[in-house]
Formats: sequence, C-alpha cells, structure tokens
Amino acid sequence: MPEYLAPGVYVEEIPSGPPPITAVGTTTTGMVGMTRRGPTQGRPQLVTSYGQFVRTFGGAFDFGPNFAAFTDLPYAVHGFFANGGQRLYVSRVVPASASQATTTLHGGLTTRLTRDLQATATVLSPATVRGIRNGTKLQLRMTKNGITTTSNVLTVSDYDRTTGQVTVGAAASATLTYEARYTTVLTDVDGLDSPFHLGTVTALAAPGSAVPSTFGIVATSDGSWGRDVQIASAHRSAAQSVVQTANITSATNTIPLLSTAGFYPLAWVEINFGKGATEKVYRQITQVVGTTIIINGDQVNPGEWNPNGVPDTRIYTCEFDLALSYADPVERSTVTEQYSGLTLENVPGRYYVDRLAASTLISVDPTVPTPGTHPFFYPSAANGLADTPDTAGSDGTAAPTSIDVLGSDLGPNQKTGLLALEDIDEVAILAAPGLTDAAVQAALIDQCERLLYRFAILDPVSGTSGAPATMDQIQAQAANFDTHYAAIYYPKVVIADPVTGANRAVAPSGHMAGIYARVDDSRGVYKAPANEVISDIVDLHTFVSKGQQEILNPLSINVLRDFRTTRRGLRVYGARCLTSDQDWIYINVRRLFIMIEDSLDIGTQWAVFEPNDSRLWQRLIDSVSIFLTGVWRDGALMGAKPEEAFFVKCDRSTMSDDDILNGRLVMEIGIAPVRPAEFVIIRIGQWLGGSSVQEL
Repeated sequence: MPEYLAPGVYVEEIPSGPPPITAVGTTTTGMVGMTRRGPTQGRPQLVTSYGQFVRTFGGAFDFGPNFAAFTDLPYAVHGFFANGGQRLYVSRVVPASASQATTTLHGGLTTRLTRDLQATATVLSPATVRGIRNGTKLQLRMTKNGITTTSNVLTVSDYDRTTGQVTVGAAASATLTYEARYTTVLTDVDGLDSPFHLGTVTALAAPGSAVPSTFGIVATSDGSWGRDVQIASAHRSAAQSVVQTANITSATNTIPLLSTAGFYPLAWVEINFGKGATEKVYRQITQVVGTTIIINGDQVNPGEWNPNGVPDTRIYTCEFDLALSYADPVERSTVTEQYSGLTLENVPGRYYVDRLAASTLISVDPTVPTPGTHPFFYPSAANGLADTPDTAGSDGTAAPTSIDVLGSDLGPNQKTGLLALEDIDEVAILAAPGLTDAAVQAALIDQCERLLYRFAILDPVSGTSGAPATMDQIQAQAANFDTHYAAIYYPKVVIADPVTGANRAVAPSGHMAGIYARVDDSRGVYKAPANEVISDIVDLHTFVSKGQQEILNPLSINVLRDFRTTRRGLRVYGARCLTSDQDWIYINVRRLFIMIEDSLDIGTQWAVFEPNDSRLWQRLIDSVSIFLTGVWRDGALMGAKPEEAFFVKCDRSTMSDDDILNGRLVMEIGIAPVRPAEFVIIRIGQWLGGSSVQEL
C-alpha cells in the first residue's frame, strides 16, 4: 500500500479491468534445408519476401546428382510467399565436407586507366595518382580478347594533382590505342621510388619479388558461391588541407594546416610539395592539436615546403575503398556492398576489420597477418580492378546426412540445422521441404510435440527414378507416424524450373505453409486450410482420382486434386492430421488449440506469484472469458452464445487445499471448436405437391 505522510492530493493509476490476453500469431514458418549460400550457424534468418531470401541465401541451384534430393528449399520459399506467406525463418544446412572460399589481398600501386590513351598521346588518366611523382616509372598492360599487350616503361615528367592527369616523357605507342576498360597501369615498376616515399619506413619489394600481402578474407559461409564474389579496391583521400608554409622556419615534424577537419591520429598522409623531384612524401600522423598535426618519420627541411607558395603545399589523408558484389547466377540479382574511407590502422570508424564485420559476403581472415599499415600495403588488385577468391569454396562432396539436417549445439547462439529453429519462439509452422528421410520427419514431429506450439507439414517420398510415389509407398510412409502435430500432403507439385526452364516436381510443403498463412490471415486459424487453390504451380506430379482419395483420406493422407476439368483449378482437398485419434483428426482444430493454449500461456504470466485467493481466481476467469468470447465471435467456436461455446472454472472445485498449500492454481477450460464440413450430404427426394412439405 502507498504511504500518505503529508497532506496533499495523491493521483494513482489503477487497472480498469482484467489483464487482456492477445492471440498469438499462427503464420510464422520455419524451414530447414540446403541453399546456395547463407549462414549455417546461430539464429535462423528471417526473410519477408522471396527477393530478400535470394539476397541472403541465393536462388535455385544445381550442385549435381548427389544433391538432387536437397534442392527443393528455394522453390518451397517461392511457393510460400506466392501463396500468401509473410514471415519465414530459414536454417541453412550444409554437408560436413563443405568449405568457404578464401583469398589474400595484396598491396601495391596498380591502378587502371579511366580514359582511352590514343596512339602517340603522352597524357594519361589513371584512377589514382597515389605513389606517382616526377620520375616515377609506369607501364601499361592491355588485355583484350585474350591477348595481352605491354607498353614500354614510361617515365612521369609532370602531373596535375587537380585533374589527376599524368604526363610521360614518351608515347606508350605510335600506333596502338590503350583502351581504358582493358588497361591496367603498373606504378613504380622499378621500385626505386618507395624509399623516398616512405622515408625511414620499410619500403616495398622491388618488382620481380613477391607482392606484399595485405590481409586475408574468407567468404561468410560455405559453398562454391564464394568464388563469384568480386572485391574491387580503390585508393581515396577522405580529407585534404593546405600547409601554412610561411609558419615553418626549420626542419620539423609539426605541420600547421589551414584546417585539420577530417585528419586523425594514426592517419597516413601524402604531403604534396608540388615541385621538383622530391615533391611527394608519405608520413603518419601521431597527434592532431588544433590546426596543427604532428607526423613521424624523417623531419622535412624548410626549403622543401615550398615557402613561396606557388603552387601551395597540400596534404591528403590516405584511405582505401572496397566494393563487394555477388551476382546470383539464376535469379539475376546482385548483392553489392560499399565500404569507404578504410585504413589498416586500428582507427575507430575506419578500421577495416571493424567495418567489414558488417559484410554479408566476406569477413577478415584472422589467420593472415597484416605485414604493414602504410598506404602501399593498401589492397590493390593485380589487374587494378577487382580480386576474386583464389581458393574456391566447396558445396561438399556428398549430400548432407540426416544428422546434418537435425543439427547440433556448438555453443551459445551457435546451433545448426533443425535444432536452431527451436530458439525462434514465434515459429508456428515447421517444414523441411523435400527431405523425406524418416529420421528428419520424425525430428520435425518431435520438435512440435515437445514445444507444443507448432505444427509440422510433411512431404511425400519420391518414387523410383524421380517418379511419383505409388499408392503403396505413400501409405507406407504415412504409417510411420501417429501424431496430431503434423500433416502430410500428396502428391508433389510441378513448377517451372528457373534453372532449366523445364517443368519440375517439388515438395508441396512450402506452398502449403503459404496456404496455411493465407487462410489464417483471411479467415482465421479455425478455418481448415483446404478447398484452396494452389498458386505458383503448373501441374500436380500425378493425378489422384476420387476413388484413390477414398483410400488415402481415411488414412489421414491429404490429397492435392486436379479440378481443371470443372474449371476449379488445382486445389488442396484434405485437412487431416496424421493421427488415429479422432478428437484431433482435423488440422484446424489442432492449430486452433495451439493458438489458444499459447495465447493463454503468454497472457496469464502476470498471475505467477500473485496471492492465490478468490480475487485472483476471478480476475483470471474474467481475463480468459473475455479472450474466449472474442474467439467465439470470430467464428472459431460452436454455440449460439458464449455459454454454449466455452466454460472457465477456477475455484474451490478445481483445486484442493493441498494444491493451494503447495502454490498451485488450477483453472479448467472447455471449448467447443468448429469442425470442417468435410462431407457435405444433401438429401433430396421427390415431392408430389400439396399444402405441406415433409423434411427427409
């Protein structure tokens, strides 16, 4: 109770009624299986459209005959969203023999032409002038139509730091045009400039020796997809300023600038004097104080600062950009990522390791050490354009086993396979598209029965050589299970395969999960997901007649039927759980109870540790009754009035003194769910006329 110790007005908020109970969602689906790419450990990824699935996991794939039984997941996801699904968690599975693509980026001064260099011309336009000064040796290498042409070594006689144009002493060719899109520019080909550029810092190796490594990268997940990742690098400057040369009177490492905006400690800088053979040096900032920076390395003599100020002395920070891209070979979609202003130094906001941690394509390989941090260790592709992984990833030499699919717990937040989906509480529908191994399907059912609040959709087995399962085969498969937490559908559905362009039979579970979601959203979970048109298919794998369904339906095998002759399309024509228990024979009844039980579980948590007396009992009765009245009004329960639809009891008749003394509150609830009109029987007879009608 609140304390009132001083006179005054006290405003208090009090609850206006029993705590409300909200119905939980019933449409969120979890799927497990193989994909082209994507994470294989940790929390399954949520996707809300097929396009997002492709960007995260890739589209349809064909890894060869060994994986033929594991290729249905992308088609199932497409069918899920096409039939009305909206939220899907995906747990990717790979075989133990799968591996990630890797490569090591290398430093250097290789760049590209940005404009064609005409025959006899002596002014060229490289993508960057970093590392270029008067006297630098350049060489052009053009690879076109499989033929590589290399120019003579060219000596830089002048360059314009504003336009980036470089003048060389002689033409690259008297007759040949070097086309920009095919031409690489090799800078400092004699290796003589490096000591000057870096002062006392260790220089790059001369040409002919090993190109220095920069850092290693590895594809973010297993699979051959990693070999198609493109890694384009470019040298950029994030900030520049003018050196106040008039304030420099002696050899110094303290440099006054017009502005230090964008400069930071540990930044490598290019100091461009704009004159003579020593017009460019590279140093590292150790400190930024006001409008002054302090650099390390050799001091610069006052005469070198060009105190006359014509042209002015400028200073540029040295960073690099990485542009990553991956194009899905089937879906024609491209994932691109851009990281700018990176450095090899551990500078917050610019450190390449921290920035690349956000990439969905690559990560930094910690096993490859970075030998240095100066600008000439910044990545530079061998062709000046882009690198690709040189150690190709593998999709595996054999298909995943049932153990791979079931998954394992590798540590906190590192579960794999089906096991990882257990951590997603909102999953209400579970499927493993195309995976019909008895152990996998049993694991789907086991997870649903243990967690209580989800329902599994099982796929039919395949017949011999990819033929439809026979009547005997589907009956034998269904006989393996007796559960009211799963349903099985037969036959497979046929879709247009984007890989081959031909028709392809795929598992129906993805399409069915979408139909479950569509019916739940449009009607409610109490409506049986049957007599619904199946979207995103062109046919059924086999025709099932009414006579054949009369055999399968009593065995709780839900049949997909072809009603095109009566212009009703291809429809779901079964709504039974895979159980012999007649109380739970219908899917909508089981899923309605799942929704109600889960909602009550969550919505009554407030009652734990409350005083266990009649006041608490009445609040619970009121709260649950209001919720169930809403369910009845939606049409999910039988009865003309709420009293006929449900009852809620929580009093001395539901719990004993022993229950109360041991902290137990017992509430009993009964509901009368609506059941589907599976068999519509119309009885009709002849009427001879007259003043009365007799009902038959």
